[in-house]
Amino acid sequence: MIKNIKPLLVAAILLASFFLPAVTSATQLTQTSVRLGRLGLSATAGNDILVTFKLNTTPTSVAKVKVTFPVGFTVATGTPTPAVTGFPLSPTTITAPPGTLTSVATAGTRDIVVSGLTSASLNSTTLYGFIIPSGTLTNPGTTGQYNITVESDNTGGSLIDSSSAPVYITSSSTADQVNVSASVSPNFTFSLSANSDTVPAADSTTTKTSSGINMLVGTNSPLGYTAYVKSANGSLVSAISPATPITTGTFDGTADTLAAGSTNYSFVPSTGAACSSCTGALTYNGEYAVADGSHGGAFNGTGFASFVSRSGYTNLDTINLKERVTVANTIGYANDYADTLTIVAAGNY
Repeated sequence: MIKNIKPLLVAAILLASFFLPAVTSATQLTQTSVRLGRLGLSATAGNDILVTFKLNTTPTSVAKVKVTFPVGFTVATGTPTPAVTGFPLSPTTITAPPGTLTSVATAGTRDIVVSGLTSASLNSTTLYGFIIPSGTLTNPGTTGQYNITVESDNTGGSLIDSSSAPVYITSSSTADQVNVSASVSPNFTFSLSANSDTVPAADSTTTKTSSGINMLVGTNSPLGYTAYVKSANGSLVSAISPATPITTGTFDGTADTLAAGSTNYSFVPSTGAACSSCTGALTYNGEYAVADGSHGGAFNGTGFASFVSRSGYTNLDTINLKERVTVANTIGYANDYADTLTIVAAGNY
């Protein structure tokens, strides 16, 4: 009897060897991946699930994809709606599976079954994907690798292909995040296009206006800037005729009206080329809100006066600065009337 057992045992082993290869080489999906929205311990918020897969065996018989999470994960029972848009850029384009997808999540079995794939339209060369929104999955409370199973099923739920997609849960609830901080330095630029300006020869019959120069100002302050002007003399003075300066008008917040035959030395700012990137508005001090050729703003004696401001940022404001003169016959003849204007601006931060 014992002699007969050994041949039977050998035969059984040989017979089993014919089946073992079929078990160990069970078909897998050609490609799969499970990207969790969070890898932190016990993470729930923001923990959506991107599942990608490339089918293998008889893809046109696939109607469902089942994702099963190992012990440690918590799946909330429900019917989350799979999203098939908003895929990240990838070396291989992720394509929405054909069909109208629905899903069922089951807490007890920790799986999510996505159904509704149009079997006849599936192939084995396309990388398909869908996203299960956050609120369905809670990560384990223990760090380490966890193997998630992704399988393709037929209409009846029978397995076709299956693969493992490992993920790693990090050592703390925030170990998958980087807090980024940054700052923007304040920026302010200022320049004048020239340092001299000439008023044409004046007489008692006309109003004369200089050709002007440009003030260029830029700032990234959301509160903008203010520009100021100061006259060194408060008038145009002459060494040849020192007794008859060309005096400025009345500094009272309102532009002066200039008339031929009267004496007035005024400041006339106006907006030049428009800024290409700016916010807020340019506002002129009432003293310098000059809309025509017969008005001008007086100087604040020999002190500073604000003449224009912007209420937002600007890449570059161009303000044209001119001087306007009228003289009476009592102003002595001379070709050396002069003054020095100091033009400054300051950002508002």
